[in-house]
Amino acid sequence: MFIFFARQKWHMIQDSTFEQLISLDGLAKDEAKGYKRKRFLYQQVRDILSSSRQFVGIAGLRGTGKTVLLRQIASGLDNSFYVSADTLPVGTSLFELAEALHKRLGSKYLMVDEIHAAPDWQSELKRAYDFLKVKIAFTSSSSIDVVGSKSDLSRRLSVLTLPPFSFREYLLFKNGTELPVLSLDKILANHAEIYRELFGFESEFRDFCTQGALPACLESPLPSVIKGIVEKAVQRDMLSAGKLSQEDLVNVRQALLFIARAGADGCSYSSISKNTGITKYKAQQYASLLSSASLAKIILPYGANVMPEPKILLTPAIRANMAEGIDEDRLKGVMREEFFVHHIIGAGLELNYLKGARGQKLADYIVFYKARKLIFEIGGAGKGASQFKGVSVKEKFILSQPGSARGIPLILFGFLW
Repeated sequence: MFIFFARQKWHMIQDSTFEQLISLDGLAKDEAKGYKRKRFLYQQVRDILSSSRQFVGIAGLRGTGKTVLLRQIASGLDNSFYVSADTLPVGTSLFELAEALHKRLGSKYLMVDEIHAAPDWQSELKRAYDFLKVKIAFTSSSSIDVVGSKSDLSRRLSVLTLPPFSFREYLLFKNGTELPVLSLDKILANHAEIYRELFGFESEFRDFCTQGALPACLESPLPSVIKGIVEKAVQRDMLSAGKLSQEDLVNVRQALLFIARAGADGCSYSSISKNTGITKYKAQQYASLLSSASLAKIILPYGANVMPEPKILLTPAIRANMAEGIDEDRLKGVMREEFFVHHIIGAGLELNYLKGARGQKLADYIVFYKARKLIFEIGGAGKGASQFKGVSVKEKFILSQPGSARGIPLILFGFLW
């Protein structure tokens, strides 16, 4: 039998238990082979594991495919071993497990799913990094846990985020349609020509925004799936990471409901506080936790002499399923903005929303790209240029959905990554 050290106590794992882990590893790898397509992050994780000393932590919203991704990586790497930490005997040390796998099986890579179930896992990873020749990649159902581990593990860890699909990835996974990535330069310069080739995918825009952005909905396209993802993120992740009380959880749900029902321009710390009866400090705390849990994005304003109130948007597909009692037509505008912001941030670009000195409405967003400032106004096919009034930046663009000759079709930004 093998002996594992955890929390200052020796724990013995029977040979039969070790053999069971080997069996589960084989089953997980076999299942991974049934998934023919891989998320874009697959190769990035592989590259880090093969070319650097760093471990890899994979963060992201529940339902984005982290478990499948980890199993695919394990299946594609020689001398790798996959384990879900919630199947380990209580008190098992990850360090001792990695050491035993290396000595007995020659394992060079350890893929740990649901790592939060392992005791003192941050310290165990530090020991493994410092003393073993085994590289580790891991996931957790709690995005907050993985992001928080970055500071604890310092130089030892690279944290990557697996976001919901891009529009391009969604088309690949749903229909098997393979399309190239478009650079922002190409979209801005040749949008009319590109749209003639891609306009047929306009009909998929609504499905993407209401459910298709989340990989979990490919097999189960039900509102209950998304509501379940949100509730687990609030009830489990935010409760443990944010040290929230049961009263806080009630208030978080109320704040999330208000955000989902509000338009993009009407959602800030102040408006959440005013409409839910909580303090502005609490509104800021809850919004920060929603962001850490990958449920929301906090967009700061740009401009001189403006109040630093953010604009709070939700991850695509969340709003449509949480805005109870609100007609979908009233959500179209903010869902267009969430589509745009999701893809701009996913492409690694920086943006702010525009706000005038006295709160007057300007164009929607400013994007910083290759030392350029780009102004974007987002709307329906009838959107005009009137809201560019007072904007001194030279490069100004109208984005329309559905696409029209008046501007750049919004769906093209879904091909940035």
